[in-house]
Amino acid sequence: MNSRFLGVAEAAEYLGMSPRWMYRDSRKHGLPRYYFGGRLRFMVDDLERWVRQQKVS
Repeated sequence: MNSRFLGVAEAAEYLGMSPRWMYRDSRKHGLPRYYFGGRLRFMVDDLERWVRQQKVS
């Protein structure tokens, strides 16, 4: 389990998305987000789980 948190820019790069998408649309698309220290964060495990759920057969 990788419970490491990424900032917006890191998470956007990890997913191949823009930082703007991470701020604006990630919640709408069901991506778990965390706010602490006044900053938006994403957990690597959540990103990987979300990506697997997006699979189209």
